[in-house]
Amino acid sequence: MCRPREQTDIVEADLATWDAAWVKHFQGVDVVVHLAANPNPVPPWADLLGSNLEAVVNVFEAAAQSGVRRVVYASSNHAMGEYKDVPEPHVLTTDIAAKPGAHWTVDGQMRNSIPYGALKLVGERIGKCYADARGLSIIGVRIGWVMRGDNRSADIAPQRDPWFRRMWLSNRDFCHLFECCVQADPEIHFAVINGMSNNTDMRWDIEQARQLVGYAPQDDVDA
Repeated sequence: MCRPREQTDIVEADLATWDAAWVKHFQGVDVVVHLAANPNPVPPWADLLGSNLEAVVNVFEAAAQSGVRRVVYASSNHAMGEYKDVPEPHVLTTDIAAKPGAHWTVDGQMRNSIPYGALKLVGERIGKCYADARGLSIIGVRIGWVMRGDNRSADIAPQRDPWFRRMWLSNRDFCHLFECCVQADPEIHFAVINGMSNNTDMRWDIEQARQLVGYAPQDDVDA
């Protein structure tokens, strides 16, 4: 759900509920960037079904009905989260088997992001169905670790788990990546790419993103 502030051209809408009042705004649009979701990676399934599943279906359907050319879908590194605790494969490309979920400690309790990661993966597969059946161009971006606010590498504690450090995505690279996806070759049918900064020694492969959409990240978590 968007939350309008001082910007009068923002329309507030519950995308999980189909409503002609917001669907009409898709008319005449060339590209839709779908970022809306519940960002909490460790809630129960019930807290995600509306925002992270029903809203995704509605956005793809609204785009298809309105003649939108492309949808850029914000997927997540959590679609590959189980690789966190295994060393192989060393390079995580988007064409190896997805393994949603990751375990870590939150407030002294072991938590798992399987529901969040699984629904992000489902969103990718829904996108593939819409590309095949309805002719939409779909690019899914498995976004790395983005902190709130200034999101500076200098603010990341040195002892932070390397899994998170090495998939950091700066604000500058985030904006650049999504601009690349919007402007990429219109002949792209369906693709999923990794979205991380140019971090030294990371396991995430971003070569496909470089080649497919022209992504050229400028930042490195260790720089």
